[in-house]
Amino acid sequence: MSRDDYPYPEDEFDELGADRTPQGVHRAPLPRWRQLLPFIIVLILAPTLAFVAVRAISGGDGGDEPPTGAETTTQAPTDEATSEEPSTDEEPTTPEPTTEDETSEEPTADLDYAVGIWVLNGSGVGGLAADTVTVLTEEGWEDANAADYNRSQPSGTTLFYDNAEQLDEAEAVGELLGISNLVESASAADGDIVIVLRTDFELP
Repeated sequence: MSRDDYPYPEDEFDELGADRTPQGVHRAPLPRWRQLLPFIIVLILAPTLAFVAVRAISGGDGGDEPPTGAETTTQAPTDEATSEEPSTDEEPTTPEPTTEDETSEEPTADLDYAVGIWVLNGSGVGGLAADTVTVLTEEGWEDANAADYNRSQPSGTTLFYDNAEQLDEAEAVGELLGISNLVESASAADGDIVIVLRTDFELP
């Protein structure tokens, strides 16, 4: 019905109603879980749908899937080890047998390192006899002694030994000190080895 067909005169209520505009019905706010429910559903369904799509594209059963990282690392050394076969061209080398002469050099004679040795300094160089005794001691000669010598003979550096039984010791001492003039003389040595140093002697 329009306002023109309204048969009653307007009153104060009609005037108030004319100034009002239509308003919607007031609705109570939704609970928070209902607001978040669509997002939760999307978060759950999206990975599931993506997994199903990938499985469908790749073939489904996963029988031809490549090995995982652990399988790859453990399998690689095995394949490499099986692929490398020992060469048959190279013959194994065996050490050649050694004889007794090669393994150990036995001394030609048992030396008496306790034999008495006197080093007499007739060279005019102070301390030369003492230095010579040090060399002898370091090589294992146990009874080496130093002293001065004032006689004119012998004129050159000489090593005296008492008898033939001391020859091995005399030769060993002479070789150590570089003395080649060895003389057997019981009167000069008196049971010991006596070395007279002259100006021609030099410590090794």
